[in-house]
Amino acid sequence: MKKKFVVLYTIVALVAGVLTGLLLSALIGSDDSQAISDVTIDDENDIVNDNNGHKNDNKKGNATAKWPDYNITKNQRYYKRLITDSDKNVLLVGEDAYSGNYDTIIVASISVKNKKIQLFNFPRDIYIDYSDEILSRLKEKSPALYSAKGFQKINAAHTVGARIEYKKGTGRFGDSNFDFLADLIEEVFGITIDDYAYVNTKGFREIVDMFGGVEVNVPVRMKYDDPVQGLHIDLKKGRQLLNGVQAEGFVRFRQGYDENGVFKTYSDQFRKENQNEFLKEFFKQHVNLKNLGKVDDLIGLLGKNIKTSINNTKKISSYASLLGKALTGNFEQESYIVECEGKKINGLYFEIIKSE
Repeated sequence: MKKKFVVLYTIVALVAGVLTGLLLSALIGSDDSQAISDVTIDDENDIVNDNNGHKNDNKKGNATAKWPDYNITKNQRYYKRLITDSDKNVLLVGEDAYSGNYDTIIVASISVKNKKIQLFNFPRDIYIDYSDEILSRLKEKSPALYSAKGFQKINAAHTVGARIEYKKGTGRFGDSNFDFLADLIEEVFGITIDDYAYVNTKGFREIVDMFGGVEVNVPVRMKYDDPVQGLHIDLKKGRQLLNGVQAEGFVRFRQGYDENGVFKTYSDQFRKENQNEFLKEFFKQHVNLKNLGKVDDLIGLLGKNIKTSINNTKKISSYASLLGKALTGNFEQESYIVECEGKKINGLYFEIIKSE
């Protein structure tokens, strides 16, 4: 039984736990992304809709099946189903330590048939076109949030779900935060979420250090200091081994000084690409059978830093089997960023998803 727990903790720690650092894409300086209290609510005339989506039931793994409709959005749909054939889809999230929003949202999809582990990264500024029913319930349950700024970004969706008490105690996870976000992702992107893992920020540094660091290629000189956040990034350009603190700086870096001392601001796409590269390197270097001996340390770290729905013997056995196949079958690893187009609405930056 201990080995089954090891494999479970490996997939959660090495996928969700490592993503803790990715979840640290907190506000840095003049970052376009803002906390709920700092952004403006859109007028209905500015809302972007996709009226070509489908409704009714959703059959997992069937590319032609109609998408579900939880009546969360105004028929908002991505232009294609992201996942059509998978065994497990795990929602990986974590909070921005400063605003309370989910700063990074990723779905890890595992397919034994295709021998793939796919990671889908959802930009935090994705605009959610909430249905009239959701808006009405939010206005009634939480006038303050309804009147606040930026609640229509996907990184605040869990807060909306909690305030309206979405499926209180009756959803797939029994938690309005995760039930709402999972149903939202299924409705808009056609991904059925099987489980979730939430990790806090401290776990990232500790897990990276536990595995002896990660060797990655740093694409540019990264130099940035923010004493308020206790953030100090100082990385030279080129391939190098990063410890936990350095790795955190690598996945958070958005702006700073280059090798010529010129201050530059990079796009969120740049940061997402670095995050995905880091994750791929971590998988390549550390997700292997030889690291299963780290069970005791992993259990200790996860107990302090992670909350997950993968919490019973049946689920543990299921993920143990899946990861065992992934480790011995040389599964291909792919990373994607949801396609969006940046747009300012009433002075606030949003990512508008590509629709049909």
